[in-house]
Amino acid sequence: MRRWLPPIGRDAWLALGLNTLSCLGSGLTMPFLLVYLHTIRGIPLPTAGLILATIGVTGLVVVPLTGPLVDRVGSLRAFVGGLALGGVGIALFAPATTVAAAFGAAVVYGCSGGLTWNSFATLLSELAPPRERGPIFALRYTGANAAFGAGALVAGLITVGETAGPYVAILLVDALSYLVFAAAMLLVRLPSLPPPAPRTGGGYRVVLRDRRLLGALLVNTLLTVFALAQTSTVFAAWVTGPGGSSSRVAGVAFALNITVLLLVQLPVLRWVRGRSRLRVAALSAVFFAAAWVTLAAGVGSPALIVLSLGVFALGEALLSPTLPALVNDLAPDELRGRYNAVFALSQQAGPVLAPVLGGLALGHGLGVPYVLTLAALCLVAGAVALRGVPLTGFPTGGGGGAGDGRASGRGAGRGRARRGGTHAVADPAEDLGDRGDVPAAQ
Repeated sequence: MRRWLPPIGRDAWLALGLNTLSCLGSGLTMPFLLVYLHTIRGIPLPTAGLILATIGVTGLVVVPLTGPLVDRVGSLRAFVGGLALGGVGIALFAPATTVAAAFGAAVVYGCSGGLTWNSFATLLSELAPPRERGPIFALRYTGANAAFGAGALVAGLITVGETAGPYVAILLVDALSYLVFAAAMLLVRLPSLPPPAPRTGGGYRVVLRDRRLLGALLVNTLLTVFALAQTSTVFAAWVTGPGGSSSRVAGVAFALNITVLLLVQLPVLRWVRGRSRLRVAALSAVFFAAAWVTLAAGVGSPALIVLSLGVFALGEALLSPTLPALVNDLAPDELRGRYNAVFALSQQAGPVLAPVLGGLALGHGLGVPYVLTLAALCLVAGAVALRGVPLTGFPTGGGGGAGDGRASGRGAGRGRARRGGTHAVADPAEDLGDRGDVPAAQ
């Protein structure tokens, strides 16, 4: 078994394990939050969709501020603060009996999301050897989604009916998981580093001039909005609405998603090594499209509904080692927080748009056309990834790429560039992909 596990180090494994446990609480709440607001609190479905979208909108507003914050105070300190805020935000949904109170909870929770997405991605890129960035981001995704799906399965079994008690209980359990995670992260040790290198200046101006980053953002935004965010915000409502099934069916579908993801992720990590990350991302989009077509055919058929998330898991396993690692290979050490902040903007686009689009479609009886449209748009995302012109010309030296002879870390919570050290430096042609993404080493 050990030969299948990447050598990412004790502290990286600890951070991943804690994140996985915390995501169990998120799985209890997020897939059914739309159902909770509509069924239990009596909020109309389109309005409930807007409340969930507020989480993402707030995150979008906050994310640009988190990049300089992470670069200044360090990824670990920023992440712990974001977790504490997330516990408060999700807890505020429990007593939210009015639209105004629900919107307030969404704002607080969205601030947390904007900070934790960026800071945790930066933290992982600092803890892992550069050549293992793809595996560590894939393991984060797999562990988080396995726990998320397990939580969704449990929630699907206990939140049947129109009683507020079970929903309130799982919201408070999720809040507790955030606070425990924040406290336990203090056990993570960041590398001891030499004094920080001088900053190059330029801030976001430098980041937004990187056409390779912008190309990655476009692909990621499309797949986040029209694939990944749909399962966490709209899927359960679709199943219990136009799908003609129960929340138990949705829970079983999430369970199959977990199982497939756990079974295939490590073999997929071995298979994708040395392959173009963009081509792998394009292949993932094909599986997402196939999943939505299966779901559209599953009206009144619990078996097809469950199968759809099994197919979806294959796309997730392929996508997770690609774009987040690619962005961190592009990022200079002194701008890593800002690079991850910009990338997090594309992640926040999903929570903004998915519940709005889904809520409007379901509210107007367009369940099946909606998921078929999602399938078509996933194929568009795959085509964009295959074109991938802005992502050619990855650095083989300098600029913070994987082959520039540097690893990255933060000491005592402060941003510091790391040169040399114990982390092995990746061969960019092996780690970033094959001929399509990286020029031959000079």
